[in-house]
Amino acid sequence: MHYCIGDVHGCLSELELLIEKIQKSDSAAVIYLMGDIIDQGPRATETLLWAMENVTLEGPIRCLRGNHEEEVLLWYRKYLDWQNSDNRTTEPPESKYDFYERLKNEVSVDDELLDRIADFFHTLPYSAKFTFPAAKETGKKSVTYYLSHAWYSVSEDADTERQRWINLYGRSCDGISDFELKKYEESHPDEIPVVLCGHTPTISAVFVSSKSGIPGVNRPGMIGYRPHAIFTDGGCFHYGRILEYPCMLCAICLETLEEIYPVSLRKRMTDYNIITLRKTLKTKDGEGFSAPTTSDLKRYYDEYMTKWIKDSDLNPYRQEILSFPASLQAV
Repeated sequence: MHYCIGDVHGCLSELELLIEKIQKSDSAAVIYLMGDIIDQGPRATETLLWAMENVTLEGPIRCLRGNHEEEVLLWYRKYLDWQNSDNRTTEPPESKYDFYERLKNEVSVDDELLDRIADFFHTLPYSAKFTFPAAKETGKKSVTYYLSHAWYSVSEDADTERQRWINLYGRSCDGISDFELKKYEESHPDEIPVVLCGHTPTISAVFVSSKSGIPGVNRPGMIGYRPHAIFTDGGCFHYGRILEYPCMLCAICLETLEEIYPVSLRKRMTDYNIITLRKTLKTKDGEGFSAPTTSDLKRYYDEYMTKWIKDSDLNPYRQEILSFPASLQAV
C-alpha cells in the first residue's frame, strides 16, 4: 500500500520510528516523504544524509521536493556564481534557514558534497499521482490522489511553471474549492480528486481558524482534513515549544486513511523528557521558555483531549473521503 509522511524538518528519530512501524505491518509499503526534510529540526543534517542514502525514485522510500529543498537549489546557484567570481567576498552567500551554516557546523563540507546534495534535490519530483479505480460491482467513480508538498491545483494544467510554484509554495486551508471541483468534474467526469500535501502545519493559526465552526474538524498537531484534501504536516519540529499541541510527525495510508504516528498521543504530550527538552530549547534558543511540571503536561493533555479529540470522529471531510469508493490496488 501507499503511505505519506508529512514535513520531517530534521526530526529523524520520529521518522525512523514511523518507517519502522509502517514496514513492520506492510513489508511492501511505498512511502512518500512530502518534502521539507531539511532545516529547523534537531537532526537536519543527519536527516539529509539519511535521505540521500535511502530515497530513490522507484524504491520503497520516495520523496517530493519541498520549498526548503528548492531554496537550497536557489542558494546553490548563488554559491556557484560566488565560487566562480574573480572578485568574490571572503564568505559565500548566506543560505535561507541557515542550511549552509548548519551543514558546515555538523559535517565536513566540500564541493563534492554540495554537488551531491544539489543533484539529489534536482531528482526530487514536484508531485505524484495515484488513481484508485472504483470497485466494479458499484460502478462508482475512481479516486485520484494528487500528492505535492504545498498544494496541487486540480484546475491547473500539470507540469506548468504555475503548477510547480503551487506545488512548492501554495496554500489552500479550505481544501479544494467548489469552483475547482466543478472545473475538474467537467474534464474528469469519472474521477474524484483528493489533494494530499504538507507545508501548512495543522498547528498554525491559519489552519486551525479554517472551518473552525464545524465540530471535530481540527486536531492541531495531527493529520488534518478539508474538502477533498488531507494535510500531513503536524509541525513536528515545534515539539517542546508548543506544549498545548502534540506536534506529531504524521503518516497516512492512501488506501485506508489509517493514521500512523511515532508514539501515542498520551506519551507524546506527557512524556517527562519534554521537560528536559524545554530546558534545552530555552538555553539554545533563548526564547524565554519556562520549564513545565509533570502536572502541567497532564493538564495540557487533558485539555487537548477535551477540546480537540472528543468530537474528532465527526470530522465531515475525513468521513467524506472515506466514503469515496476505491479498490486497494493503485494503477
